[in-house]
Amino acid sequence: MPEDLVHLVYLASSAEGLALERHDIERVMAKNGLMNIGLIHQEEAAPYDWELVRHQISKADAFILLLGDDYGVMSPTGISYLHREYVHAQTLNKPTYAYIKNIVSERHPSEDRRRLSGFHQIIQQQVPYKMWHLREELVAHLRSTLPSLIGKMDGSWVWQPRHIPPILTEQHPVMACDLPDDKQRAALMREIRSLQVEAKVYEAGNLSREAALLPVKMEQIWLHLSELLDQGASEDRLRSQLETIISPPIKKQLLSRHAKAHAVDDVRISRSQFVRCLQDFQAVGLLVSEGQAARKVWRRLTP
Repeated sequence: MPEDLVHLVYLASSAEGLALERHDIERVMAKNGLMNIGLIHQEEAAPYDWELVRHQISKADAFILLLGDDYGVMSPTGISYLHREYVHAQTLNKPTYAYIKNIVSERHPSEDRRRLSGFHQIIQQQVPYKMWHLREELVAHLRSTLPSLIGKMDGSWVWQPRHIPPILTEQHPVMACDLPDDKQRAALMREIRSLQVEAKVYEAGNLSREAALLPVKMEQIWLHLSELLDQGASEDRLRSQLETIISPPIKKQLLSRHAKAHAVDDVRISRSQFVRCLQDFQAVGLLVSEGQAARKVWRRLTP
């Protein structure tokens, strides 16, 4: 990772009994170019600020969930504030890793402990996780899993130099030599891209997120997206379509790699790489984009 690149991570945990563990995690994060923007709810300090929390989670490139001995302070929605933060991160498809503290089973568990156990089950079914007991074990898990989490991050915060050169706004006429021709389009279609893919692998009761590469011709990508592009579609819908198409070969690849695995699902393509493919199609005059940010729609450019 370049020295001037800093990823933003929302570290979520309850306030009780995890101060040292949060300190350990933040130190490891800092050494790996990550900055924590997570908030801890302190009941005695101030009311819970859900709007601020949502804003921080939306800015984050990833979400780390640290669970200790308690479920957390309950929110008006019927789940804890910590649980609510986790749910919100999942609705935004934030790359997530959970570190769950082992709890001793009790014959007559309290209501808080029952809620915590139920939360454990939800997490274990939805995101990659590691169980920990001692701080040293937590740190070891964090160091071994951070590279995988960093690989899933698309956004980043980059330090800018103090003196930023002005952006040139002078317009120049489009010359005939600037326009893409059939040779450029044909060359692009012949290119082979190694799609960076990740999927959930279920093996011996454990869930992990594994990376894989799938060589695909740009022509194949274009053909699979053509029907949607004729109508106009968002980036998310286009990427979902391609993920559905490549799921069978990716599942086959990962199942052959993990002999004891019994299932593979949630196949995801790197967002940044997929956007680059769309931009390359646009550069040779095959696509046009309309709208801004989340409302952007991609369409086939009619000759």
